Amino acid sequence: MTPDPLPETCTPAPKKSRGWVVGCIVFVLALDLAFFWQRVGGAQHSEFGGHPDEGGHYVTGLFVRDAIVMAGRYAAGGCHGSPIKVGKDFADDYYAHYPKVGLGVWPPFFYLVQAAWTLPFSPSRSSVLILLCALAAVVAVQLFRVLREEFGTWPAALGAVLWLSLPLVRSHYGMVMAETLSTVTMFGAVLAFGDFLDREKRGDALRFGLFAALAILTKGTGLALALAAPLALLFTRRFHLLKRPALWGAVMIVAVLAGPWTWATRNLGKGGWIEPNPSWHFTHEALPYYLTKFGHGLSLIVLVLFCVGVFVKFRAGSGSRGRWAAAGAFIISVIVFQSLAPVGLEARHLIAALPAALMFAVAGFVTLTKPQPSATPAVVRRAPVVAVGLGLLVFASAIWPLTQKGFDGFAPLADAMLGEAAPADVTLVSSDARGEGMFISEVAMHEPRPGHTILRASKALASSSWSGSGYALQFKSDGDVFDFLTSGKIQYLALDDAVPEDKRREHQNQLRRVVGEHADSFRLVASAEITRDGEPQPAPVRLYKIQRRN
Repeated sequence: MTPDPLPETCTPAPKKSRGWVVGCIVFVLALDLAFFWQRVGGAQHSEFGGHPDEGGHYVTGLFVRDAIVMAGRYAAGGCHGSPIKVGKDFADDYYAHYPKVGLGVWPPFFYLVQAAWTLPFSPSRSSVLILLCALAAVVAVQLFRVLREEFGTWPAALGAVLWLSLPLVRSHYGMVMAETLSTVTMFGAVLAFGDFLDREKRGDALRFGLFAALAILTKGTGLALALAAPLALLFTRRFHLLKRPALWGAVMIVAVLAGPWTWATRNLGKGGWIEPNPSWHFTHEALPYYLTKFGHGLSLIVLVLFCVGVFVKFRAGSGSRGRWAAAGAFIISVIVFQSLAPVGLEARHLIAALPAALMFAVAGFVTLTKPQPSATPAVVRRAPVVAVGLGLLVFASAIWPLTQKGFDGFAPLADAMLGEAAPADVTLVSSDARGEGMFISEVAMHEPRPGHTILRASKALASSSWSGSGYALQFKSDGDVFDFLTSGKIQYLALDDAVPEDKRREHQNQLRRVVGEHADSFRLVASAEITRDGEPQPAPVRLYKIQRRN
């Protein structure tokens, strides 16, 4: 006689936490941590001079925002006039007022994201910097999700915290720069391609195509994905995927979305190159530079963990899953691409590769802290303590140095000019690229746009390419400069005499001499101490009212 089956218990099975709930929690915590690091680094109180391009990125974002507003008004008013002419006139007028718009030299997606944020919120300094925190938090969620699936919650949390805390990463989500959004799109593309290699699903391939297109429309570094994808196929030897229509569908998405803009602006983009074409002269210097900066960007201990993780994931006989192959191929591709494209030597170009590197670092961390199956019970019991201790050591080593952004001085001059100048008055600003961008962005931030007209001395008194090459003076003598200033076309002069002597251009020296020799023609309106990289400079910046020549 068989016993009756036991009645089913009424106790419900424990529910698995929903992925989106965990993602939201991680996003909020990551946003808080990113905002904390911004405050520690002084970004919330610094002007937009952390990089020579920062002021330009901010003003270009304002331009796209205001262009969307103008287009809405144009449509609401009945679309009178040719839309091409209306748009061109608006762009020309905007650039004449704020000559730091770089759309065309830079792709549009970063500025569309800025506009999507600042339209419902505000284009203030704190608002735009919180957007950068949010983008950094998105990368943290991406990294947390992929690491949690393989290693669990705490190693994934370590990876996300490290991403937000590395000095190179912190410094760039503390600036209005495209690197953080570029990382969102490029890392998203890498994870999608890795999933396609593992699961061979059409949705993963199409997701890769969308992220890759957005990456290219964010920053030129996105073109490194064109090398990463075939390299990942080579690592996994899954060449049969080349026959899948989904893969070529992803290529079509990239071609359709990113191809027209990239082709149309191909010559404008070269304006930022330091050499006209790729060359061995650049590559043999760039390759060791970027390899070294990659290690510095991770810090020594994280770099060691990265090496352990690479060995574990790619050692003979272990096989290479698609996600890890894609991550490894991506790191190689970014370094190779930046060593070929002569856009200069800057560590920021490697930021997009750091989340993939942290994947391997966390793999190395888990390998070193996870007890072996043959370990004694005492070793197993001590494993969590060892993991926590090593995690704290890794975190402590990775956050140094704690640097300050510290670029200030032009906001008081902008306030003084806006408080005194008439709407039609023109101001000439003379500084380096950072200073000119700081002044223009402060003026644009605090007035209805387009408002006052700003001229850059680097363009009004000289000529050069976008990268600064081909420099030539517009006026041969100081007398010609004085006549130009006092002709009545310019009413104010914002003069930065703190530019280091080894970085000064001759037009800046001309202005200094002219103001010194004709002091009666330049009435001092305001002056302010200027700070660069947190260091007070020996000379203040000054705002002068120019007396018109009779």
